[in-house]
Amino acid sequence: MIHYRSGSFFHKQLFIYGCLSAAMFFLFFCCVGQTSAEHAAVDMEEVNEKAALLYELAEKGNYEDAKQVHSWLKQHLPSVPFDEYDVNTNQLSELLRSFERAEEAVNRAELDDKQRLRYLFAFRLAADAVVSQENPLWKQSAKQLLHQLDELEQQVHNGEVEHAKQTFQEWQRQFEEIRPAIYTGVEEQHYLPFISYVRYMDQHAGWLQSTSTNDIQKLKTALENVVNEEKRSAADPSLWLVMLSVGSAIIVSLTYAGWRKYKGEKQRQQIRD
Repeated sequence: MIHYRSGSFFHKQLFIYGCLSAAMFFLFFCCVGQTSAEHAAVDMEEVNEKAALLYELAEKGNYEDAKQVHSWLKQHLPSVPFDEYDVNTNQLSELLRSFERAEEAVNRAELDDKQRLRYLFAFRLAADAVVSQENPLWKQSAKQLLHQLDELEQQVHNGEVEHAKQTFQEWQRQFEEIRPAIYTGVEEQHYLPFISYVRYMDQHAGWLQSTSTNDIQKLKTALENVVNEEKRSAADPSLWLVMLSVGSAIIVSLTYAGWRKYKGEKQRQQIRD
């Protein structure tokens, strides 16, 4: 009789332990599901706000807070439903590349301050290009580039070769700030003629030795066509294949950021290694 009661007590304890374990697992997966839902709720508008804050903090020299904002972006960027923003694989690739350069800007100590801000500003414009279809910020910078081309045209016309060369080099540096935004916010077929002409003028400097401004006028026209282009590409069903096509550590880390959150520090280190 005593043996029977002891076994009964043991089974009761085992039953209670099993119920508690089941409840704990249930609560754990509920929390995981809730956390995943919270990540899925992050939209590109919020990412755009963080990108603007990231640039503002860096511009003020507050790089510690900028690193925290970047960490937030790195954690939440993978959960953005890019297919809802008419972003194709090429556009997403360029956005992620600009984010990779932004990471370099906040973490690479030896980077020149001007270049650091250029990288962050480029990502800020690229993020804005995804959500601002009507009047993206990069178009304001593009108008400044058009004014610079007016100056360049006058210098070439006057035969000021060295001044023209310096102006064009500065123009190229500023163009690199908006290039990711153009690639992200404009269909490829609309900006390729302009990009091709930029490369042509960079590789063939004969126009600097001539007082003819035909090449500069063609470049201005090509840029104006890009600025005035308002069409956006349709959503690409193969959107996330870009994760395979862009071979960089930051994109790999973005892909796995969601589930890596629930791994231990040792496992995360192994993944990074």
